Amino acid sequence: MPSEVIVRLGSHAEKEYLLKTLPLFSGTFIGANLLESTPGATVSLAWKIRSEQKSLYIDPMTYIYALDLDYITSESTGEIKKSFRSMCNELGEPFTSIVLGEERSLRPRDFESDDDVLAICHCAMSYQMRRMEKICKQDAQLREVAGEAVPSAVFSPYFYIPGDALSQSGEWEDVCLRIISAFGGMESAVPKHAVLCIARKILREREKLERLLDGVMDSGCDACWLWVSALREEDITESEMKNLVWLVKRAKRRRFPLWNMHGGFLSALLNKHGLAGFSHSIGYGESKDVLPISGGALPSVAYHYNPLRVRCSVPDIERAFSSVGVVNARAFHEIICDCVMCKGTLKGDLRNFRKYGEFVLKPGNVRKTQTADSAKRCRFHFLLARKKEIDFVNEHTLIELVANLRAVVDEYAALPREISLRERAGALDMWTSHLG
Repeated sequence: MPSEVIVRLGSHAEKEYLLKTLPLFSGTFIGANLLESTPGATVSLAWKIRSEQKSLYIDPMTYIYALDLDYITSESTGEIKKSFRSMCNELGEPFTSIVLGEERSLRPRDFESDDDVLAICHCAMSYQMRRMEKICKQDAQLREVAGEAVPSAVFSPYFYIPGDALSQSGEWEDVCLRIISAFGGMESAVPKHAVLCIARKILREREKLERLLDGVMDSGCDACWLWVSALREEDITESEMKNLVWLVKRAKRRRFPLWNMHGGFLSALLNKHGLAGFSHSIGYGESKDVLPISGGALPSVAYHYNPLRVRCSVPDIERAFSSVGVVNARAFHEIICDCVMCKGTLKGDLRNFRKYGEFVLKPGNVRKTQTADSAKRCRFHFLLARKKEIDFVNEHTLIELVANLRAVVDEYAALPREISLRERAGALDMWTSHLG
């Protein structure tokens, strides 16, 4: 099966990118918090996605309620933010009685009985299957499509398994497997997908990985999404890489679809060993830490450098131009990227490439921030580049891919030491060394 990409919508400010590139990808992820904060707009968008015959998934985000509630508490009111409070009310038990009632995070002991486990499974499934329908019925313009507001699959409730003896990791591991098993045994009109949300440390523990994956594959669920917290594919270690490949192959032997919740080009390559697909945000989000970043602006969007399949700063790329043979705009399009965004940005002049890296110092700030135009260019380029990468992977064998990427590694290893892109080829070197 070819590799698939599900694009995650972070906010409605990103809707423009999603709608313009929707035909390029397999579907969209929408977080429950977005559904609650802007219900009408989100359901309208969801209907557009479904009408285009694309997959639509609602992330129930139950894990957030087992973290420190300060992460979802408003600094101005001291209360849980409106969207997350609404999620609790819509999800039902145990969120209403514990998170809202007792004003504390969920703990493993809250799921001691089978009834506790079944309760959270029922509430999570019901939320995903009926929440959009409920919103439609409350809106005269959406009422007629209420019966069609159904996601492509439902996700099990899930929580973070920290992999630390001091943080109830073993208890959360047991709870998560019990929840997934109960969820897999439930009747559903759409496929049931489990979620394994784990600390990066666990990716180095093969025995624990085996227990978790086997538990999911035996649960009755139809697929699994793996979220390794804060794992940047570019920085993956040798032991992590070996275990990730092993995990994907193990699922493939059982013909069990395994997805990566937050991934990039390495995840696309892993399709050759059986990974069904992966998800990421628009212009970023190929890695995500379970612990939310409090406050602040969205991260800067770096230029996706096609030859190395990683994000790079504009100055670093410009310093490498002459070394890689980019002497003018024509050479840029032949060697680096010929997407419509790059052609429209350069307009025949290589100096225009720096428009991808424009930053400005706004009044009252001490640090420069990326201009809206620069971020927009980078996001559109990234989505177009990702589509080309998926096609590249889907159209070639693993042997052909490894040979192609090894040639790139050799080319960049020969660059002068002062060219920083030389070191960025290390990711390709690591990936290809363990994929062939």
